[in-house]
Amino acid sequence: MTDRREFLWSLAAAGVGAGRQLTAPISAGPKKQVIVAGGGIGGLCCAYELVRRGHNVTVLEASGIVGGHVRTVRDGLADGLYFDAGAEHFTNPGYDLYWSYVKEFQLEYLRDVQRDNRFRSVAGGVYSDADLSNPAVLKKLGFKQKEIDFLSQNPWQERESLYLTKYCSAFPDEYHPFSAGLDDLDKISLTQLLEKEGASPAYVEFAGGSGSALHTVWHVAILNKRGVPLSPNEVFRLKGGNSRLPDAFAERLGERVKLGCPVTAIRHGDSGVTVSYREYGRNQEISGDYLVCCMSAVMLRQIPITPSLPERKQWAVANVPYYSSVRPAFQSRTKFWRDQKSSVNMEFDRSDLHYVWSTAEDVPTSRGLIIGTGSSGLTSDAALAIFRAKYQGKGDTIEHATAVDWSRDPWSMACETTSYRVGELSRFWPALMEPYKRIHFAGAYCDNLNWGQEAATRSANRVAIAIDKA
Repeated sequence: MTDRREFLWSLAAAGVGAGRQLTAPISAGPKKQVIVAGGGIGGLCCAYELVRRGHNVTVLEASGIVGGHVRTVRDGLADGLYFDAGAEHFTNPGYDLYWSYVKEFQLEYLRDVQRDNRFRSVAGGVYSDADLSNPAVLKKLGFKQKEIDFLSQNPWQERESLYLTKYCSAFPDEYHPFSAGLDDLDKISLTQLLEKEGASPAYVEFAGGSGSALHTVWHVAILNKRGVPLSPNEVFRLKGGNSRLPDAFAERLGERVKLGCPVTAIRHGDSGVTVSYREYGRNQEISGDYLVCCMSAVMLRQIPITPSLPERKQWAVANVPYYSSVRPAFQSRTKFWRDQKSSVNMEFDRSDLHYVWSTAEDVPTSRGLIIGTGSSGLTSDAALAIFRAKYQGKGDTIEHATAVDWSRDPWSMACETTSYRVGELSRFWPALMEPYKRIHFAGAYCDNLNWGQEAATRSANRVAIAIDKA
């Protein structure tokens, strides 16, 4: 396994961010034939890194577009408005490899406003960030004095830190969760750990969870090691849409990317891999020295692999817990919230609609665009009704509502992973990220922290380095 220092050292040695050229091979070893299954950001990044090292690569993408969950939507919107239907932002720090590509390809980026002037629904009330640092408000919500002191000095979204940060120094390596001597935490839930630490019922309600306590503590430790807040308040997006990065990879890969080519079967041996796929309704085969599986685990577990993967690997792939989401979008005639000196950046305490915020502020138009994140099955009309019931201003000028429901996407239905259940971390890790013979695995679910675009590029680089060195 490769830790962050080796990642960044390898990339620095390779010239990341220094105007490198795709056509200039880096590797001094033998040229390899590599098949990459999946043209999301992870697959495209891995292919780019392999080609840059001089290897022959073919990318098989099942859908008719590249990018996977990094998708920018423009159709049906007025005045050049657009929104990111999937991956919505990146942070600094926290997205080290991602930023290297943004700089290398000279992609223009913007500070996103989605977390500015935010209102949250908490315990039946609506509070601003300032409210949730007010000792009187915190006392009313049921927090004990220790928690009030912490939350009055730290952002609400950092609340887990109070009871979990003390465990961070126990992890000598962010890729080895079982090197910290905290294995027993995988036997209890996060809620049980907070109760054990003496957290108030209110704190447990707002910070607890049913997943493995060790999984959560490990993630907090990873962010701590990287110097990243648990939920950074300052976030960024690419001007023109986050799909500009996968599009940049695809442009440089050219005809190496084959669209509309879903993988149907995988056969592998000691010397190579053969992949069956469909192209224009016809059965096709391609062989190579290595295969990199970059589709989600949901798609991977539907593909027959001969001979079968080891039982441990099969279980991990078959049980990856994902959520699927809906991205509603409301186009308005005006930016009414500005006129009302209000805000549409809101977080709800609901299971169907979680957040809404304004976007596309860079587009020169008087119109506004509000987007959100909700659960599968949420319709645009239902999302709009919730927004109108919760909005703190007086009326709106919304003229059009739409929604992208990822659960209905045949190839990219799975979003990011969720917490592993109690007792299962050792069954997932490191099995998910480990290669098996000539088959490697990349994508957000294959990295130690499921922060979408960074996790995908990080795992992609790890695999590209491993294949190049093989």
